[in-house]
Amino acid sequence: MAFQLVEVMLPLGRAGDIAELLHEIPLAGTWSDRLEDNVARIYLLVETGNVEAVLNILEDYLRPLPGSRALLLPLEAVIPRPVVAGVAEETGEDEEGSRQRISRQELYNDVSAGASLNGNYLAMVVLSAVIAAIGLVRSDMAIIVGAMVLAPLLLPNVAFALANTLGDAELGRNAIRTALAGVVLTLLTGVAIGLLVPVDPSIPALAARTRLGWSDLLLALVSGCAGVLALTGGGRLSLVGVMVAVALVPPLVTGGLMFGAGLYRLGLQACNLALANIICINLAGVVTFHLQGIRPSTWWEKNRARQASRRATLTWLILLALLGLVLLL
Repeated sequence: MAFQLVEVMLPLGRAGDIAELLHEIPLAGTWSDRLEDNVARIYLLVETGNVEAVLNILEDYLRPLPGSRALLLPLEAVIPRPVVAGVAEETGEDEEGSRQRISRQELYNDVSAGASLNGNYLAMVVLSAVIAAIGLVRSDMAIIVGAMVLAPLLLPNVAFALANTLGDAELGRNAIRTALAGVVLTLLTGVAIGLLVPVDPSIPALAARTRLGWSDLLLALVSGCAGVLALTGGGRLSLVGVMVAVALVPPLVTGGLMFGAGLYRLGLQACNLALANIICINLAGVVTFHLQGIRPSTWWEKNRARQASRRATLTWLILLALLGLVLLL
């Protein structure tokens, strides 16, 4: 059983409301003190599975209170280990069956950071593309994996899937802008290198990324689901494997190299593989976020998110079907 610490700061006269607001949620401990300017500070020790419910309640309550904040703090260990009485009876689940994903607020904070378009992101895209190009031309898998692990294009696509799940238009716009900038910059970097160095399309590493098969679609779908599960579970090490399995930079760089060398048909085929990965990541992301119970807290946001999620799922399914038709033909 994992725990997290929530720090709440609000006007002193409202401090007593917190216990009433959270009376239905089992807490492992509460502490409070008084700060300057009649501000109360309350610490809540919360089981990980209940953090999102606590933050949802606090978000609605604190929004109209000026200067009020709720902070989710990192917690490495609790000694002695707390026991939350009545958790199994109130939730209807035992300790093993309780939800162990991180809260929607934590997930949003992690993913939205990867959707921001800035100099560091653009530099990482170029560096990743150059590393991938060197590995592809030399057919050196170790170098190619190094470019895959950087994976600058993965998080913007996951952020777009989360935006469609939550109906968050601002996050969606940021994710699209960042992803498009990364795709175009990766392709242009590949084209520039393809103009400068000889490109042999028979090199195994290049040839493997100019073919799109059913196994590639299945791999991208499964890897997309695994990536979202890794993010919602807080598993960064698992995410590294997903970065390697469903990398976007190598096929895009391959397309750029082929375009730079004048091999336009092979370049388009490599771009098809990258497009397939993008479609499958987004489709798998929307579906997995939905199955994980990631949704807004208020009913009107839920309705908007439901519509956005349906539109996104339908769009990605149509695009995936078109790719399948291309494979058949």
